[in-house]
Amino acid sequence: MEARSASEREALLRAAAPLIELALAEDIGTGDVTTETTLSPESQVHGYIVAKASGIIAGLPVAEMVFRYVASTVRFIARVGEGEEVSPGTLIAEVTGPAHAVLAAERTALNFLQRMSGVATLTRCFVDAVACTATTILDTRKTIPGWRALDKYAVRMGGGANHRMGLYDMILIKDNHVAAAGGIRLAIERARAAHPHLPIEVEVRNLEELQEALAITPPVDRILLDNMSVEQMRQAVSIAAGRVPLEASGGITLGRAVEIAETGVDYISVGALTHSAAALDISMELATAHRPPTPSERSTRIAEIKARLGRQVLILAHHYQRDEIIAHADVIGDSLELARQAARSDAAVIVFCGVHFMAETSAILARPGQDVVMPDPAAGCYLANTATLDAVQSAWERLAEVFGDAERVFTPVTYINSSAALKAFCGCHGGLVCTSSNAARVLHAALEQRERVFFFPDQHLGRNTARRMGIAPEEILLWSRGHPPSAEAIRKAKVVLWPGACNVHQRFRPQDVLAVRRQFPDVRILVHPECKQEVVALADDTGSTRHIIEQVQAAAPGTRWAIGTEARLVQRLQRQHPEQQIMLLSEAPPFCRTMGQTTAEKLLQLLEALARGERPHRITVDQEIAHWARIALERMLAL
Repeated sequence: MEARSASEREALLRAAAPLIELALAEDIGTGDVTTETTLSPESQVHGYIVAKASGIIAGLPVAEMVFRYVASTVRFIARVGEGEEVSPGTLIAEVTGPAHAVLAAERTALNFLQRMSGVATLTRCFVDAVACTATTILDTRKTIPGWRALDKYAVRMGGGANHRMGLYDMILIKDNHVAAAGGIRLAIERARAAHPHLPIEVEVRNLEELQEALAITPPVDRILLDNMSVEQMRQAVSIAAGRVPLEASGGITLGRAVEIAETGVDYISVGALTHSAAALDISMELATAHRPPTPSERSTRIAEIKARLGRQVLILAHHYQRDEIIAHADVIGDSLELARQAARSDAAVIVFCGVHFMAETSAILARPGQDVVMPDPAAGCYLANTATLDAVQSAWERLAEVFGDAERVFTPVTYINSSAALKAFCGCHGGLVCTSSNAARVLHAALEQRERVFFFPDQHLGRNTARRMGIAPEEILLWSRGHPPSAEAIRKAKVVLWPGACNVHQRFRPQDVLAVRRQFPDVRILVHPECKQEVVALADDTGSTRHIIEQVQAAAPGTRWAIGTEARLVQRLQRQHPEQQIMLLSEAPPFCRTMGQTTAEKLLQLLEALARGERPHRITVDQEIAHWARIALERMLAL
């Protein structure tokens, strides 16, 4: 385990230890009278900890500590990772040991796990809601007394960031401090004189106080906009003009988060993350004669059916899939590689283990009579969903208003992480598709064809690619759905970007890069181009999933990597290359939850149906859409 993760785990367990002791004493008291009177002391049990609802898991190390506190002989095996998405029925962990110990610890272990997972789940909802903006979600000090470290750990596992831990590690000057000190300037001067090395944040309630706080030199570290309206926040962002980071606070709900983030504030602090999170429904079931198949048994069954089906079935799996899926894939690749394999295959059925747009692409390129099926057709893509045909068409019409004929001036380019309808839009308007592997080549071809490019849906891939090609920042325009750019701004743009983003790669921040470099000066930082420009600029290298894998494969033993991409891939690289020191760039593991929706159980059910001659979960595309989308894809594949 990397040093960073080990130290975090140790800190978590140190904070949890007294809480565990107190909770067990409260629950067990003088003894578990039910278990002690119904089961013999020699009884052994095997339990399955199972999710009853969808959510994000946090607190597995704490749950394990609870069981082992009661009896060191209890064996706890986690089946998912911290920060990983689960759905109803997902096996989270297995517990084996003396019945008296396992059953006595069960409720307390689940209480910790449910509470922490509930916080992580709510946090992820907020983080995903603002993923297309530059805003970071923060927690507050509104935590359960004594649980501060655990609650804030759970927030990190959900993808949020921590505000101050307590009253001791940051100076936050609020209205009462200002009133007592005699004004904002006096309060800041006194705080700075007493604690020159601590960061300072000051709360302001209106734009006049904001101006006063901005006038102070040297500038404070952050300004908190307390209970301001959305319009006031928008004005505050304009007034601050990037001089001091701004934090929105007060009355923040999930429904308001996007609107607030779109004002341009740097942070949104949400007390509800820790004071109003509902516990995630999790239970423990003991093994019986009717127990579910073990992972090993399920894997054996998949292999048997796959062998029986033979070459008539081809299983494709994206690199972000679970290990239990990768183990049975015929081809493992990134979006471009899988698209090519789908086009070349002569199998009667292509089983696509990925997300919906990938299977759609495979269906578009499929041969006549060839079926494309998915184990879970509901596995979508956050990024693909950030751009709809209607919204893109509306933007295209605005471009036409400015230039008279958008198609004469702009080549539309869609990232492969998009719907078939958007690929068809590009095909119909002389455009094409790109992947993270060939984005520069595609953009170059698009600009040779016409003088400008309309790129969607991923703003970060588009911006990073354009900047790498030497296109100036002032020639890159980010579209705004709520407030379309002016005609003047559009005329200046060589590349117009749709404001979409990947909710996985969006979670990597410049602070992550700086923190890793401080701890490991010899580290090489390698990130995916879906990351923010500020992260890419600080990295040593950037490239597609395939590029990341190839760089690690070619590296010398002892090379230290911090990699900014999906957690399952990075964890797999850690196992495949023990001769290197590989870590995730971020502290909290960024799992793609929709990639994780495909499980071995769902794959087994699909293969069993195929063996019976059925074709469930077929992916089909409207004939007209498929025609134009195929043209856009073939233009890409021809480069």
